[in-house]
Amino acid sequence: MSKEEVLLQFDLNSKFVSTKEYAGGLIEAINDLAPHLSAVEREELCFNKLGLKSDNVVEKAYIQAAVEATVCAHFARFFPENFIYEEKVNPPKDVDCSFKVEGFKFNIEVKCADFSKKHAVDASDGFKIGSLGRMDDYDDIVLDLGNLFSSDGHVLSRQRHMDNNLKDFLVSAHEKFTPATSNHELNVLVVGCDDAMDMQKWYSYLYGAKGLFTVESYWDTSAYDRVDLVLLTNLYHRHKDPASKDKLGGHWRLSEAFCILCQNPSSLKPDATFLEFSKTVRHHNNELHAHTVEGDAPDFILRGLAIPSYVATELQAKGIDYFQPYESKSKSD
Repeated sequence: MSKEEVLLQFDLNSKFVSTKEYAGGLIEAINDLAPHLSAVEREELCFNKLGLKSDNVVEKAYIQAAVEATVCAHFARFFPENFIYEEKVNPPKDVDCSFKVEGFKFNIEVKCADFSKKHAVDASDGFKIGSLGRMDDYDDIVLDLGNLFSSDGHVLSRQRHMDNNLKDFLVSAHEKFTPATSNHELNVLVVGCDDAMDMQKWYSYLYGAKGLFTVESYWDTSAYDRVDLVLLTNLYHRHKDPASKDKLGGHWRLSEAFCILCQNPSSLKPDATFLEFSKTVRHHNNELHAHTVEGDAPDFILRGLAIPSYVATELQAKGIDYFQPYESKSKSD
């Protein structure tokens, strides 16, 4: 059946599909996937996961499904000949999709956290405190600073630390991947993240103090060593309230999202396999590696600002918007 013969149209009925452009991108993504889905799978995706008919899903579930569909549609669009939707690579569990290219196979699992509590803290008044990676004395520092701020009549809020979410994603993906794969096969976990600073935090959950991809990881790394690569992408940001993201386009295209590839140092796969996968997505690893954060702060602090600094100075300053720019408040606000 040709792609033209399975084009789908919907009478969209979803409070989360809030603009015509966004709806058009959704239909495009579903139609990229349609040739690879059975009738039952199409109904499950469109009406149960995305809630396009009954509008009966909560926002968290909708965004998870939207991120999954965006990632799968990308690989279905560019590698249609060898794309499999929800392949059971480790039966009875299945991954979100898999595909082959140039003799290599890539198994893709997609996860997305719930950032509603993070947004509540970000929107609250007062000062915020957070950390990149795990600090042994962090709780004491927060307590001492909280007391100091409150004595001056100010409020200090603790930002959400979500490395346990990422740990759970890694462990869950590990269980979906087969225990043994060839050197030409890569297991990839895709994680939908929020804004640029949030992506910096998720990067630090992997490589920062006691990070999950470090030798000092706070968790047993054998619980997720089948995950060869983590792809961090801002697809949560792009699917969250699209009507408020007027500077963004291509919400349903992974190629328009901001992506970073994070290799698991425990993986024994050859560099050639990682390189081949890197050709299948648009990522910013090379540019980030070359980027220098300007400032007088210590190096470890400047390194902790690399992603938001790169986004602000190398992208947004040149009119390239992968993220919705923050609106600065006027003095009268």
